[in-house]
Amino acid sequence: MGKKQTAELLLNIDDFQLQNGQQYAQVMGPRGNHQHEVEFTDGSRKLVTLPPKFRNLVWVKRGHFVVVDPSMGTVSEKVGGEIVHVLFPKHIKMLQQQGQWPGQFSTSKTNDSQPPLRQEEDDDSQDDGDDDLFVNNNRPVLSESESSESDSD
Repeated sequence: MGKKQTAELLLNIDDFQLQNGQQYAQVMGPRGNHQHEVEFTDGSRKLVTLPPKFRNLVWVKRGHFVVVDPSMGTVSEKVGGEIVHVLFPKHIKMLQQQGQWPGQFSTSKTNDSQPPLRQEEDDDSQDDGDDDLFVNNNRPVLSESESSESDSD
């Protein structure tokens, strides 16, 4: 199977159904040698491998969602399965609409297309303009009593 065919397979999972034993998981982070630690819906964590057909096509990062088949990829005692699908946001949205997405992974996202509502400010709060100034966090903040003591030395 060529890279183009694999990419089409990866992006085109309109009729996706979990097979026997497959589970949804969230990636906790890479552990090296094409292995990733994932957390399943029940809270358990396992080490899984990324098969060679996905390695040059997609990056799996912390927080991404994948479908894991625990029966595949059990090369060693530590590895508990293989990533079968990498889910993109459009796939997750489709699965949520179909009611197949697990509630443990549901997140409350705000609608990014709408800007946040601005709260009305009182005229009294505009008198003090010090809150609007840039604060440099790389420098220690000295109070007035500390700065006057250091000047007198």
